[in-house]
Amino acid sequence: MAWIEQTKKGSRKSGGPQYYLQGLGEAAKAILERRGQVNVALWTPYGPVCEGLVAVSRQVGSVGHDRVQNPSRSGSIADRIAYWFGLRSANLERVEVDDFCLGHGNQLFLHLRPRSAKAFGGRQQKLVQDDHPLTIVRGHLSRPLHAQIEHLKRQSRAELTWIRVQICRVIKEHSAGTPHLDERDILRTAGALEKLGMTIGPYIGKGLDCPKAMFAFVGYPPYCCPVELESVSRGFLAHHHAKDRNTRLVVLCAVHDAPEVVTQLHDVMELAEMCRVLEQET
Repeated sequence: MAWIEQTKKGSRKSGGPQYYLQGLGEAAKAILERRGQVNVALWTPYGPVCEGLVAVSRQVGSVGHDRVQNPSRSGSIADRIAYWFGLRSANLERVEVDDFCLGHGNQLFLHLRPRSAKAFGGRQQKLVQDDHPLTIVRGHLSRPLHAQIEHLKRQSRAELTWIRVQICRVIKEHSAGTPHLDERDILRTAGALEKLGMTIGPYIGKGLDCPKAMFAFVGYPPYCCPVELESVSRGFLAHHHAKDRNTRLVVLCAVHDAPEVVTQLHDVMELAEMCRVLEQET
């Protein structure tokens, strides 16, 4: 497992902390050495974000170590980790991460996925982990979404019941014999989904259906991620979506019938499974 370690132990007065990148896997290290610099995709509780962080090889400059920098000076990698994971302190001494490289369109990114973090003088703290953080299908319930449901259950069971009724109504109408559920019919659940922490936003209908969708689960800041609407998830495999399949997105569907749609960059939210979970919770 790789890790990020702060030098200038705890000092933010002499140019800010520097974070060395150590223990990289062979594949990622070879790419970094060959390129000298690679853009970083930082994994949050929702999934990856690209916020200007870069990994720089030890062969570049006089530092002598692989490292993570932010040329925009909008905050170190520790600042961004503290923000996304809701940590009390951003003065982190060590962060353990998984690492892998993955292409986004014409760009290559080094993905860093935090697993635990330790602030100076504190204990190593495990960070929320979910291979598919925005997926709800049979056999997998997004951990952030589950926390949101538990929060709503404590706040108002009546509201959670209303959410269940709105979502289950669309699914039950479909399963009662409707020959085809139009993708836009899913928008009938938008109000209930917003109370669950998911704002679909405007429906564009060209390219990705809802490019300005926003997720905001309890305990975490808002996360912008486009949403594609499909009556069944296999619709996302259609030819006209091929150009979009290298982007980070959520497929929101009535029925999930194509397991291969769920990948490192694609999550699936199935309304049928959401209905089943909500029926159990209410």
